[in-house]
Amino acid sequence: MNDKINSEIYEKLELLGIKFGEPDENKRQLSAQFHFNGNFGFYHISDERCEFLILKGIFKDNIRLLKGKVGIQPKKLSKIADRLSNIEKNLDFAPVVKFFIDDDIYISDISRDPSSQVENLQNFDPRKVPASLSEVEFSLQHSDFARDKNLYFKGLLSELLPETLSPLSRSILNELPDILNPIFAHAGFKTYSPSVKLIVGKMYTNLSNLQLAFNTMEAGDDFLKMNFAPSLYMKNPRKKFKNLNLDLLDIQIDEIEAYSRELRDSVQSVSFENLHNGTLSEHLALFAMLGQMIFFRLSSVFIKILRRVKNLQLAAELIYKTRDSNLFAKLSGKRVPKYFDVFAPYAEFPDEIGYEKKSLDEVTAKMGFFKKARHGENLRQAVKAAHRFLDKRDELIMTAIDYFEAVDKVLHETGRELVEKRQITKPEQLYWLELNEIKNIKKSDYYGNIPFSLYFKSVQHERYKAQFSPNLIYEKDINRIPDIFDGLISKYNKKTEVLCRALNPVKEKTFVYNGENISTQSGVAVFGRLPFSEIPMLKDIEWIICDYAPLLSLLFEYACITDKSLYAGMNGSEVFLRGKKITLNEDRLVIEKTD
Repeated sequence: MNDKINSEIYEKLELLGIKFGEPDENKRQLSAQFHFNGNFGFYHISDERCEFLILKGIFKDNIRLLKGKVGIQPKKLSKIADRLSNIEKNLDFAPVVKFFIDDDIYISDISRDPSSQVENLQNFDPRKVPASLSEVEFSLQHSDFARDKNLYFKGLLSELLPETLSPLSRSILNELPDILNPIFAHAGFKTYSPSVKLIVGKMYTNLSNLQLAFNTMEAGDDFLKMNFAPSLYMKNPRKKFKNLNLDLLDIQIDEIEAYSRELRDSVQSVSFENLHNGTLSEHLALFAMLGQMIFFRLSSVFIKILRRVKNLQLAAELIYKTRDSNLFAKLSGKRVPKYFDVFAPYAEFPDEIGYEKKSLDEVTAKMGFFKKARHGENLRQAVKAAHRFLDKRDELIMTAIDYFEAVDKVLHETGRELVEKRQITKPEQLYWLELNEIKNIKKSDYYGNIPFSLYFKSVQHERYKAQFSPNLIYEKDINRIPDIFDGLISKYNKKTEVLCRALNPVKEKTFVYNGENISTQSGVAVFGRLPFSEIPMLKDIEWIICDYAPLLSLLFEYACITDKSLYAGMNGSEVFLRGKKITLNEDRLVIEKTD
């Protein structure tokens, strides 16, 4: 037995066929960590000659060279991956393993990895691994029935859902590809499928589908792009927006009220049976339908106000600064999930932000006398309508919180039940499984290998988290995500200007982004997305740079009522701005290397 290795570990692993030994003096010895900078989707292998990663859970196209040359035969690389996988599945801690290659793979040392205890996800830089998935995995992201020209965007529910969904959440969404289409089909609109889809574990929405709907409603897609694709909008910004013809959708106020009541009542009916018998899908479809009704009503009002005042800043202030209350006040002190995802922790929503309502006259003071006289009453009625539907938006989010908590409670109870039956070891392991798998395990009708499924889904989820994907992508380009990523890396390694949709823009502000998402010291926040539960954490921040902040979002509302500078429309803010000197200049970011 090797004296460096604990006897209990030695005996356990030897039974699995793992060999141990001491290398000769001239034998090449390598070191393996079971994570790469905090991401456990990789084995990180290194010695003085090279450094490379092995993608966990797959056995083809699974090597990612970081530096040097690997110099190991493919068959031996497969053996290394197999040995490390066996070790990982049979130890209850993350080790560092030293090994050498002879006629087989021999382990010379196993010790606890102290760096695995450091939970600092900012250590991981996706730029070092442009392709965290294999070619086969990328090909599986395509939809067989989708048009190649479908353009998808990533920011629809950016403050309500995490960037990468849990395996359980993904399995639910996979069953609802056309969840956004019934409202259009009912009105006789042409639609594109899927309306939503998963790409590398991230939820995308079919922008082409929404563009088709906006064009059918005679509004064009400028307002849509301003909301969800500001990088496209800023290439040709428009100040003349067309009204939405909502008569075509026939959205009735009493329908909104009825759906709201039905969803509030549905919280009481949540049970495990209703999670898999179609009831959950019906409720989610109703949430989507009601959310769309509110979105189209609010969009119509926002466009009407924009058409009158001809200024986004003023339109936003008229809508948000004159509200009697807002969701931040309504949620104050309430226990809420970070996101609507089973992996999300709960926390108490921060105290009220000190919002002080302004009168319409105060906000319109900057408008000229004749413009106020011409638009006064119409503007007042439009703002009143905006407030009504914003209240409905807030009510829908609060109902969603209650519904999510009810589902989460049922799942946790089911997890405890499966632990008692010794089918899983921890209740939270349930979240790594698909909904149908949970149903079959509960019925003792599951014929797969549960530990293997848990392991594979957990490591694949880690690699999904590691994989950068752009905010906008065509169906035909999904296989090219690593190439697109490489192109963006090259772009941002040079001095670059990015046009953003800016609220409260500044004339000039320069800083270096060190990777901290919310820096109270510098007064700057940089992130791709921020959960609704953490928006009040921006109270000591003056400047915000982000990928997503739709005009009807909570983040946009917060920035408006607190007079913060908000720059939306970057593609991978926290990835590409890391370590760069950033200058805010009116509606643009100037990005360059530090001196």
